[in-house]
Amino acid sequence: MDCILGSQYMPSIEYFAHWLYHGTISLEAHEHYQKRSWRNKTCILGADAPQALTVPLQKGKHQQMKITDVLIAYDEDWPTLHLRSIRTAYGKTAFAQEVLAGFEPILANQHTTLWSLNQSCLTYVTLLLKGQWPYQITTEYKTSEDSKTFDLRSGIPCGTSVFLEKKFPEYGQVLRIHKTHLPNLSILDALCHLGPQTYDYLVGYAQQLYKKS
Repeated sequence: MDCILGSQYMPSIEYFAHWLYHGTISLEAHEHYQKRSWRNKTCILGADAPQALTVPLQKGKHQQMKITDVLIAYDEDWPTLHLRSIRTAYGKTAFAQEVLAGFEPILANQHTTLWSLNQSCLTYVTLLLKGQWPYQITTEYKTSEDSKTFDLRSGIPCGTSVFLEKKFPEYGQVLRIHKTHLPNLSILDALCHLGPQTYDYLVGYAQQLYKKS
């Protein structure tokens, strides 16, 4: 079955596990922006809880705007704030230098639209991951009833799993020594901690995600 996903800012581990399981995805480019969704936010590691990062948007009726037209606001220097938080969270991980070296220029580029920023992040992440990550961009909007696909456009949460009853593989997190693992953070979390092993981790995650009860 085909899978359709929405555009998200530095998507969660679960987002990529769904993608890996289905092999290829469609990325929705014709929806209207959804407020209080994961389109412009993600979660990274925190000492006590997941830390949310949100891309501020220019004021306006985004709810009625096509996702590709939503504009980012730069009234505050949020890219610097995001990078500072990411360095604090992952600066001591084994692969931070390699991962963040390519991510910093993406934020420094000051993308005009949220779609452009999210696409740049997505492209960068898939270059870091092993394997093939094919996707196509939708050419028209289809409702859930019309679409013969596994529809995940409502958004893949970050910082918590929607499948709480299932046990997912864990790995050591630098700020969580002797503490419970924080699951399903931004893919940055896995990449900074696991590096080249991130793909194998996603394979195991996807297997658990779609494991039949």
